This record gives sequence, C-alpha cells and structure tokens, in this order.
Amino acid sequence: MVRRNHKDSLFCDLFSQKGYALSLYNAVKGTDYDDPEELQVVTIKDVIYMHRKNDVSILFDHRLTLWEHQSSMNRNMPVRGLIYYAHNIEGILDNNQKKRLFGKSVVKIPAPEYYVLYNGIDKSPELMDLRLSDAFEVPSPGYEWTAHLIDINFGHNGEIMEQCPALEGYAFLIEEIRAGRVRGLTEKQAVDAAIEKAINEGYLAEYLTKIRAEARSMLLTEFDEKAYEEVIREESFKEGKAEGKAEGIAEGIAEGIVKGKAEGIIQARAEDIKIFISDKREDGKSDEEIRNRVKKYYGLEDSEVERFFL
Repeated sequence: MVRRNHKDSLFCDLFSQKGYALSLYNAVKGTDYDDPEELQVVTIKDVIYMHRKNDVSILFDHRLTLWEHQSSMNRNMPVRGLIYYAHNIEGILDNNQKKRLFGKSVVKIPAPEYYVLYNGIDKSPELMDLRLSDAFEVPSPGYEWTAHLIDINFGHNGEIMEQCPALEGYAFLIEEIRAGRVRGLTEKQAVDAAIEKAINEGYLAEYLTKIRAEARSMLLTEFDEKAYEEVIREESFKEGKAEGKAEGIAEGIAEGIVKGKAEGIIQARAEDIKIFISDKREDGKSDEEIRNRVKKYYGLEDSEVERFFL
C-alpha cells in the first residue's frame, strides 16, 4: 500500500536540515564532524509504505543512516527499517550501478545504520536494540538487521541531548505539549503554549521564531499521525480476532478515515493557512513561492492550495 502527499512532521523538517542532522549524527555516534555540507539528505519523500514513511535518511561517511521517530513502541521496526533501507538504496544507485549488479564485480553501497528515536509515554530502556531475527519463524544464522532504539523523552539520555541541542529542544516541545493537554488545553492551545515557552527558554528559539506558523502546523501533524496510528493499531487488533472477514472491513474503514481526515484537517486549518499566506505576502514572498510552501508544510495538492488564492 503506497500513500503519497504525506505531510512532514516537525521532527522530519528539523533533522532534514544539514546542520541539525550533523549534530544528531555526532551525538548518537560519538563523533565530532564539523562540516554539514559533506552530508547529503537522501530521504525518499514520495514513497510511503503501509501508510508510513522513513522520516530522515542521510548519506554521510560512507554510511546510509536512517532515523525513524516513533511515539509508540513497535517491535516491527527492524522489518520496516529494512524496507526503508532497500527503497533508499534503490534511489541512490545510478543506472550504471544498477546494470553492474548483474556483473561479476562487487558494487559498493553505503553501510546501513538505523535508529528509532522513541518519545512515547510507555516506559522504555534508555537504549535498546531491536533485532530482525526475533521475527523469524525459524532461526536463520547469518542474517540480521538491527534497529537501535533511543529514548528521546525530555530528561532521558542526557549525554546525547547535550551533544544535540536541537534534539533536546524537540523533546522539550513534546513534553510541554503533553503537559498542556493534561492541564486541559486543546491541542492547538497546547502547541501554541509549548512553542512560546520553548522560545522564551531558549529551546530551538531561532528555528521556531523563523517558522512559527509552519512549526505549529507540523506539530499538529505529528499529533494527527499519532491518532491515526492508534486507529490503525485498534483496527489491526480487531482484524486478528475476526480473522479474514474483518481484514477487508478494517481496510475499508481505514481508507475512509484517511480520506475524511485529510479534508477535515484542511477545513480545521483554513484560518491558519490564510494567516500564513498573508504573513508571507507581507514578507514580500511571491504567490508561487507561497504556494510551494503551503503545499510542503500543509501537505496539500495543487487543487487544494488554489482555493486559498482565488
């Protein structure tokens, strides 16, 4: 199942920027590289497998490093990571290399590294390895794929957070949004309050100040995705209990939820989009540039964007 026009979350946008990406790489690897321009962001943006996409992929130091942000504990991450790696390698190899795959000489490819950055509410070890072999129906020595899980909830893995202030800032934002929801704020109110507090306390201040409207939308997108995942997990449980018959029903329900939700999000954020367009026009941006930004940050198609420029 492939879904397109997936909207970026704040995590994806943040760590798709070379400076922040290099900081995160150094933090998890214990390295001290200092030239972001040597790093390539190679995330495949337009291919999404089973309603999910790889969040960020970077090509650096002869390695293909994949980072996957998760707000729920999922033991299937090694399988998903293997699929993401295969998709990325297919995109990285040029036509000549693909032809040479059928020759005798070895075609060199970047070594894989796969990290799951977890910030769910369920308890987790600070660091944990999830292995593909745990899912094998029978043992198969010599075949392995590992997802390195890192708990990035605020207050955890202090050394990594200290080495990557952007990650600590992101963790702070999510913690504050959750706290706001506990206080009875709506989702939007909690996001706005968290952004304001983060800026005031120096967490991602420059980044959030520069793209406050986009950041607000992306954070709401992350929480939309979390709710969607909960629906999928619930439907999957029902499918397992009802076997084959329920499977077809659940797929139909899930498809309807996705379509209905997409239109609902556009309607709910119409005012935000109008304000965003007005702000960018005041900044002197052309309508064409604004259209592209609206498509990127709100995940809209051309026809959906045009309604705001009539």
